[in-house]
Amino acid sequence: MTSRPIRAVAARLPEPLKVPLRAIRRRLRDARRPAGPGPGEPRAVVYLPTWARWDQMRQRPQYLTAAFAAAGHPVYFVDPREPAPRTVDGVRIVTSLDDVPRSGVLLYVHYAPLRELFEAFDDPAIVYDIHDDLTIYEPDEVGMPWERTVAAHHGATIAAADVTIVSLDVLADRHRHEAPDLIVVENGVDVAAFTRTTEPPADLPGGDGPVIGYHGAVSYWFDFDLLEAVARLRPAWTFVLVGPVLEPAQEVAARLAELDNVRFVGERSSDEIPAYVQRFDVGLIPFRLDTMTEAVSPLKMYEYLAAGVPVVSTPLPAAIKTDGVRTADDPETFAAAIDAALGDRRDPRFAEQARRQAAAAEWTVRLQPVLDRLDALGRRRVPR
Repeated sequence: MTSRPIRAVAARLPEPLKVPLRAIRRRLRDARRPAGPGPGEPRAVVYLPTWARWDQMRQRPQYLTAAFAAAGHPVYFVDPREPAPRTVDGVRIVTSLDDVPRSGVLLYVHYAPLRELFEAFDDPAIVYDIHDDLTIYEPDEVGMPWERTVAAHHGATIAAADVTIVSLDVLADRHRHEAPDLIVVENGVDVAAFTRTTEPPADLPGGDGPVIGYHGAVSYWFDFDLLEAVARLRPAWTFVLVGPVLEPAQEVAARLAELDNVRFVGERSSDEIPAYVQRFDVGLIPFRLDTMTEAVSPLKMYEYLAAGVPVVSTPLPAAIKTDGVRTADDPETFAAAIDAALGDRRDPRFAEQARRQAAAAEWTVRLQPVLDRLDALGRRRVPR
């Protein structure tokens, strides 16, 4: 008997009689779930469903879950939009919470409202990842009831977490009063992906001059005025932006695209991104400076460096402290920084140093302090 007929029968019954049928449905659902790891084995890591897709705009959550898999954990990435289950990089991409174990799990969570799903699991270990300033969610929460916002769930999620991690020292300063033992786990890079041999993308625009590139989402945190001014100062350069233009930025991005030397390629799959980055002469991070971006640790910074590409950024704290990254905050100095970075690009010593630096930021290296903390707490493995 399947759960669908049970639901149809239950809908016609008086409320008191629905209770035992709900229990039957729960048992049937649990029977379909895969068994959790046995005593002493590494917990199964579960990524609860959010807006993230495995193949699109792969970011910190996808890379960290893959690092858990590389460390010997079974990993389940839940995405109801997937047409069918599959396995990639040791990660089992599944379509429902019915496809993950109920017990012996470690929940990796970066969106606090998901704490409402914690009760679906038996004694889960929880890693709460605060990888951006919480204000990043506010534009999407306008008009939303308070109880559905990130801020409404954040405190309770920290309280439930076994381990809280942040992506930058700036975020640590902002949240240490809530979690004194939080761990700074900076962003990293999949070195193999950005150093493998690739074919030039057929749609990568460029002329005789250098290609100055950006990859990632384009939204309200982007400094359009700065990039437009620099593009006008250097008309012989081609500025290429690879990634989706999100709704808040579409109008101003369209105006920028009217410049002859600015090209928006659009979104590409995560597996295609290295081929674009490897053809950049300089990688850009032209973000506005505000409370939210001050706490950003850009993945693209490490990905540019892994490909041997020098970086020019606005003076984000993460960029200032990273070797191989030049920073500037006005059009003239930004253009001059790109000039200098073009010199770096021609120096084979720079590429070698940049790749060594990127290797130290490999995701498996970044994850190790989290594994060590979970081991120390006795929460990495299923209790014996």
